[in-house]
Amino acid sequence: MSRKSPIFLFFAAFTFLSGDVGKFLEPLTFGNQKPYSETKHFLKSSALTAPSSNLGYKDIQLSAISKVELNRPLLEKKLSEMLAHRYQSSGKISAYLTREWKEIEIGPNFIVKINDCMPDELCPSTFVRFSIWDRGSFVGNFAEPVRLAHYVDVFFSTQQMNRGSRLSSSMFTSRPVDILKQYAGAVPATAKLNGYQLATNIKSSSPIRWNHLAKVTLVRKGKVVDVFASGNGIYVTMKGMALEDGVEGGLVKIKNLSSDKIFHAKVLNENSVKVHL
Repeated sequence: MSRKSPIFLFFAAFTFLSGDVGKFLEPLTFGNQKPYSETKHFLKSSALTAPSSNLGYKDIQLSAISKVELNRPLLEKKLSEMLAHRYQSSGKISAYLTREWKEIEIGPNFIVKINDCMPDELCPSTFVRFSIWDRGSFVGNFAEPVRLAHYVDVFFSTQQMNRGSRLSSSMFTSRPVDILKQYAGAVPATAKLNGYQLATNIKSSSPIRWNHLAKVTLVRKGKVVDVFASGNGIYVTMKGMALEDGVEGGLVKIKNLSSDKIFHAKVLNENSVKVHL
């Protein structure tokens, strides 16, 4: 027998014995429980994977202790929001600091409170006193000169228009402008222009201002109109003569043609007025 034969027989016997022993090591199951080999695999996987809930909790902790730099742009944004709320203004308010601001390290959920403004109305330049709070803790009081811009959509002419032209919103386009500066007094694009006419000539692409407009004269002096009188459960109509010109919604002096009594009435349209008894 060669020298390799004992080694071969040894491995053959070991393989045979391993196969027989394996029959007695089959995994046992109890009810719906998984075999031990599967359970072992599950434990191994879970040990390598960190639970997602723990990651989320760590993220929250890091967020709670993180800091931000309260720099000039961030403070201007906060002041813009607070001033818009304070004045309850339409459009967009933009605030700009007019002197150097020293950055502050602060929590991301800080609060800016407006204490006072001088003057207490929207204007191009104001002096703002405010306080800063961080998670309920007082940081400090501050006072800064601020330049304000108030952007609102206003009417612009689409063509040259002449004095006396009757107006409607369809005759104009709109664009946002700062109404605290060169566009002060511009007519907002939300305004109703029915009942107005131009009091001056307007060039194309010009902003429309209130001093460019005049109420349309509906009732002319000497015109006979219908007078509607009501009050205390009484409703009557009569004829009257206008003693002066009157615009829509304005008061005009009227003379009763039957009694020659003179009174003031509100202009409804070109042919009628209304008076309350």
